[in-house]
Amino acid sequence: MTTHVDEAGADLAAKVIKSLEAVLRKDLGEATAQTKLFEELGLDSTSVLELLMTLEDDHGIEIDPETLEPEHLETVGAVCAFIEASAGPGAAG
Repeated sequence: MTTHVDEAGADLAAKVIKSLEAVLRKDLGEATAQTKLFEELGLDSTSVLELLMTLEDDHGIEIDPETLEPEHLETVGAVCAFIEASAGPGAAG
């Protein structure tokens, strides 16, 4: 049974993956929440900044780079968890 929370998480992961596709200019159809951004996708410091801008411009997801830690960028799921935690309780979604 899929819950609203599961759907919201899947929707967020899809947005992150779509943004990664735009930044990396390649299809990531096989990407999952466990996909490693640096080791598997080849993300680098420049593409991290592009990812943050793409998430904001295309999806309205604002991320404060001052609060980002390396572990927040390990996997697609880690990025999603960071976004959800940054949004706080009461955030519209």
